[in-house]
Order: sequence, then C-alpha cells, then structure tokens
Amino acid sequence: MPSGLAFSADDAAIERLKTAGASEAVLTAISDAGSAKPPAASGPDITFEDLLKLVSLGIDDESILKRLQKTPTVLTPSAEQVAALKQAGASDKLIAAMQGVRPLSPQAAELITDFAIVLDCSGSMKEKTPEGETKMEAAKRVVTDLVQKIPEGLNVTFVLYGHEVFGRADDPRNCNAVKVARPISPLDSAGKAQLGSLIAGLRPTGATPIALSLNVAAKELAKHDSFSGLVLITDGLETCNGNPAAEAAALAANKCTFGVHVVGFGVKPEEDKALQGIADAGNGKYYSADSADELGDALKELRQELEVVAKPADKKISQRRAIKVLKPEVEFPEYKEIQVVSFGIGSSSVDATGKYGEEIRIPSSSTKYEIRWVPQSGQAVAILKDFTLAERKVVEIKPEEHLGMIQVNGKGTPKKGILVYQRGLGSIIGLQQCKKFGEIMVVPAEKVIVSVDDEDIEQDLEVEAGTLHELE
Repeated sequence: MPSGLAFSADDAAIERLKTAGASEAVLTAISDAGSAKPPAASGPDITFEDLLKLVSLGIDDESILKRLQKTPTVLTPSAEQVAALKQAGASDKLIAAMQGVRPLSPQAAELITDFAIVLDCSGSMKEKTPEGETKMEAAKRVVTDLVQKIPEGLNVTFVLYGHEVFGRADDPRNCNAVKVARPISPLDSAGKAQLGSLIAGLRPTGATPIALSLNVAAKELAKHDSFSGLVLITDGLETCNGNPAAEAAALAANKCTFGVHVVGFGVKPEEDKALQGIADAGNGKYYSADSADELGDALKELRQELEVVAKPADKKISQRRAIKVLKPEVEFPEYKEIQVVSFGIGSSSVDATGKYGEEIRIPSSSTKYEIRWVPQSGQAVAILKDFTLAERKVVEIKPEEHLGMIQVNGKGTPKKGILVYQRGLGSIIGLQQCKKFGEIMVVPAEKVIVSVDDEDIEQDLEVEAGTLHELE
C-alpha cells in the first residue's frame, strides 16, 4: 500500500492550507505524511473535524492512521460521524480500523485465498421479478455466472439456507435448514461445472435463518488460517430470531478482510437498513437490487473487486504413484493388457489395467501387488510379485527383464495340450498353457517343467529373461 500524500507537502502548499483554515493537527499530519523522516513518538490532539478534513483532502488511509496513532486522543466515531466520514470519501477499511474491528495493516493489505457464497433459498424467493421470472430463477442464473467467473484456484464454499421445509411454518427445524453444499476447497473448472449443476437444481421452500448461515459459513472459512471474504444474497430479513449483524462482525474480526458483502434482492424499502447493517458490521458493502439486471450488476461489481484481491490457494503438487511397462525390445507374442492386482485375505482384485507405455496408477503405498502380463490367449503371467511402491514416482518396467518364452515344436496336434508348470506342496502350479505346437508361451524367468499331453518333456528348464527357448 502506498504511503504519503497525493501531492507535495512543500512550504507553499502548507501556506495555502493555512489560508484555507486547516488546523494545526491537519497541518502536522500532512507534513508528517509528506516527509521521509520517521514520525515522532507523539503529536498534537486531533479532533473529528480535523479527521474529516484529512479525508476530504484525499489523504490516504495509512497516513491518517499513522496520525491517529501519534495523537493522545482516541477517536471512536458515532453512527452520525461514520455517515459524515463516508460522505467525505472515507473507505470502509479506514472506518473499520477506527472502530476497532481490525487493524488496517498488515491484514487489510493481504490477498484473500478463501471465499464463501451464502444463498437464500427461502419460500419468498418464489416471488416474481419485474422481468416475470421468479427471484430464485434469476438468482440461480446470476450466481452461476459469478461462480463461472470466480478466479480459478480460489478456495470456495457454498452455503444454502431455507432449502427445505418441515411440517408447519413454525416447526423449529425450519430455522436449522442450513447446508454446506460445497465444503471449502479449491474451485477449478470441474468444480465450477459441478457447482453449476447443483445450483440449477435448487428450489425455494423454507425460512430465512441468515445468522445461522453466516455462522456455518464462518466455520468453513475457519478451516484455513487464511484471509477471506463472503457474499450473502438474500431477498429478506432474518426470520429465526438470530443476530446476523453480530455474526458478520465476528467474521470481520477473524481474517475476513474482503468483508461480508450483502446483496438485497427485491427487498422492501424498510428492510434495506437492516441488511445495510449486516454489511456495515461485516466491514463490507451493501447492494440493493430490485431486478434481475441489477442483481447481475451487483454481483459483477463484487466479482471484479474479488478478482483484484483474490490469490489462488497454494498448490502442493504430488506426483503419481505409478508403473509404466515399456514395450519389449525383443519380440513378444500379442498381448491383451497389463494388470495391477492386489491381494487380500482369500481374494485378489484387479486394481488397474493399461497398455505398454501408459502410466498405471498404484493406489496404495503399502499394499503388495502383482504386475501381470496378459496374453491374447492363455494365462496371465506375473512380471513382478509382492511389488510395493512407497514413494510417489513412476517406475518403468521392462518385461523382457523378468519374462522369457517357450516354444514347443512337434507334428500334429496335442490331445491334451502343452503345459508349463512348477511343483508345489502336493500340487502343481500352472504357469502357462497352449493347445498347438509352435505357439510361443510367455512365462516367468524361473525353473519350470514342460509337459505335453500330461507327459513331462523337460523337468529342469531354466528360463532366461528375454530369451526364447525352443523345445522339440
């Protein structure tokens, strides 16, 4: 934030201000603000009239606050004085700082990363707009446009109230009808589409628990230790005996530096003041919209301001935990796919499949997997067994470093086929099989037994990786 004055505080300028009737406090403030020297530890008293003149002269917020910090006078403006300061051009941040809602810096200078949208879905949203559509339909269209144009990467939560109704109108459950439709999380293009679909399905039904909705939104924003903002779109006042202004003030006091902004849509003139009070308490702005077009204009202005202060949340990019089985450099038979298979108690499941050169995700860092090569016909064969991948990285695997091939040649057609197997405890473990002589079978690079028509023709064949073993 820039400091100092918007003009040169030379002797001639000071003299002109004296002639115009500026007090000693104002002249000191201007002189201090325009000087490169550090401010003194204390200064003269400053009155409300002095403060009002500083604002009228266009002195920036930081210089005014520095002046106030030096004076022994503590100025806490009344409601009438706040109105006078605003008319003179005082910013909401300056007024909030004077009221003790929050210091102007460093928080006010921070970019926000989190944002909450609170939408009224109460029964009164069924009322028609001057254009002929319901308030709900207009709000859905305009809020969807806001969502689509919010800077990507901003953490966004979406809160509804009045979206459901229970029993009679005085049923206490109606005042608890507040829902976090989208928990606070980074909003990307996919999230925008999902949120747009959710908004399209909303229907106006219930009560207007504004205070509770602000409290729920505050809890979502409190999940991150970040600077934030909020917009409330409503067509009426609190109907559940809550205190929305108090909830807005609590938000403003807890890193809601962008403020609690309120958009009153088609509200009665006598309701504007109460909604303005919520925005004032939350250090935000109040927008009164009587038509769908005005609602769109209000949210467009708010969105443009949001773009200025929005800072996408920090991203932590985690690499994929995956394998990539490369195409063999030696000729292998045609294959169907590569499988990643996990083993549980008494069962196994195919967790992922892929082709040569593709990254195949490994879901767990601790589970043991079997990486299988699956032929067009015959049995799947394990490239790797008991494979785990603790780190987030992509591991490349060459099948020819783990698998070999066997081809049994002969005349005619085997009656029972050709089998490659190993002996286990009281049983045989089939590794591969085929029905014809001359077919190439892919098998593990281990010691195997080869059988034709149930007769072993080779009992101690050491299969070498990447090698074709021909048997007659």
